[in-house]
Amino acid sequence: MSSTMRLYEIRNWLKTLNLFEHYYIGKLDQKPDKAIGVYQLSASGSPIMALGNKSSYNVKRASLLIHWNNNARETDNAANDLFEAIINAEHPAIGNWKVQFINMLVPEPQDVGTDDKGIYESVIEIEIYYERK
Repeated sequence: MSSTMRLYEIRNWLKTLNLFEHYYIGKLDQKPDKAIGVYQLSASGSPIMALGNKSSYNVKRASLLIHWNNNARETDNAANDLFEAIINAEHPAIGNWKVQFINMLVPEPQDVGTDDKGIYESVIEIEIYYERK
């Protein structure tokens, strides 16, 4: 068993929200419409640790890419539905991890324009604070 939360566990939790048709981690060359990708959030600095490394929790940072369709309004609605679902999730279980809270790193979904096929995309960045095992 892993000692830290993994991206596939976040992807599997997002599936339980039933907001998308396709879920993936990492690069997907032929992204289908109405999909969400879960990526490691790039961050600088050192890991979050308590003094003496005795914290009772870990933090997993993730970037969620909403890849919806060629309609900006529908993509915005889908991204905001996800944003609200995450905000309203109270202590969800992600994998075998008990989540204390999810910190939204952006005030709302961030429009990142379209991909090379004209599909609108948005990004939500999060930090998941979960109990250390």
